[in-house]
Amino acid sequence: MGRRVRLPASPAPQSVKVSGGRTIAIEEYGNPTGPVVLYFHGWPASRLEAGLIQNLPIRMLALDRPGYGQSTPMPGRTLLDWAADVAHVTKSLGIDRFHVVGLSGGGPYAAACAYALPGRVLSLSLVSPVPPPELVPHETPGIGLLFRLGRHPRLTHRLFAMARPLLRHRLITPRTFIGAGLPAADRDVLTRPMMAGLGAAWREGFRHSVHGALSDAQIYARPWGFDLAQIAVPTSLWCGGQDSLIPVATLAPYAAIPGIDWTLMPDEGHFSLAIRHATAILAAMMSRSSKASQAQLSSSLSQ
Repeated sequence: MGRRVRLPASPAPQSVKVSGGRTIAIEEYGNPTGPVVLYFHGWPASRLEAGLIQNLPIRMLALDRPGYGQSTPMPGRTLLDWAADVAHVTKSLGIDRFHVVGLSGGGPYAAACAYALPGRVLSLSLVSPVPPPELVPHETPGIGLLFRLGRHPRLTHRLFAMARPLLRHRLITPRTFIGAGLPAADRDVLTRPMMAGLGAAWREGFRHSVHGALSDAQIYARPWGFDLAQIAVPTSLWCGGQDSLIPVATLAPYAAIPGIDWTLMPDEGHFSLAIRHATAILAAMMSRSSKASQAQLSSSLSQ
C-alpha cells in the first residue's frame, strides 16, 4: 500500500443483482486486463479499503458485503451465503475463475468462498484473518472484544447506532477505536494520509446503516458452518508477530487447511503487514496458483 491515498469522494460503484433482489456494490482497481482478484475488506470498512493499495498489476474487484456501503442488507446472513453472492456476482460479470484475498475481517469470507467454490477459486490469501472463535480465550485483546460484541447484539447495536453519526460527520475517526495499544510498526505506517483513507472506507461502510458491521460481528462469534480442513485450493496465510488485534496464537485453527503456506513477519503489526507487503502478498498469490496449476497439469499428463 502506498502513502498517497486517493479515494473517490462520491463513490458511484458498479452493482450486481443477486438473490432476493439485493444488490452487491463493486469497486474496480488496477489493470482491467490483469488476473482477477476479489478483495474482501476488513471490519468495519467497505470496498473503498482496496483503494489504499497502489500500482496494482491485477484486476482487483472489491465488494461491499451486505449492509456495508451500497450493498443491500441481508438479515440472518451467514458466511456461506456470501459464497453464493460471490458466485452470482462473478457469473454476472462473465468471470469464470478468480483469486480471493481476505484482509482481517474479510478472511473468514474469503475462506468460505474457497470452501464452497473450489472449482472457481484459483487461490486463497488470508492476511491477518479473523480466526474461528472456538479456541480464542474470552479475555484476548482485540479479537476477544470483537467476539464479545458479536455475542451481545442488542448492546452492540446501540453502541454502533451512537457511533455511526459521529463517524460519518468526522467527529470520531478509526484512530479513536484502534489507536491505543498499537505496536510501533502500526503507528509508523498509519500516517495522516493513510488514516484519512481508512476513515473514508469506514464512513462508506456505515453509509446507510450499522447492519454490515453488526452482522459481521455476530457471524465471527458463532460457528462458521464449514470445515477449514476441507478447503482444497492453494492457500497462503500472512500474519504479523507484533499484531495486537489478532495475535498470532489465535490463528492456529487455520493450520488445518491442507498445504497452507504460512508466512510470519516477526516485526510487523496488524496494519503494517498489509501496508508494507501488499505487493509481495499478491505476487506470492499468483506464483502459488501458477505452481498448483502446473502440478495438476503434470499429474493429468502422467496418467
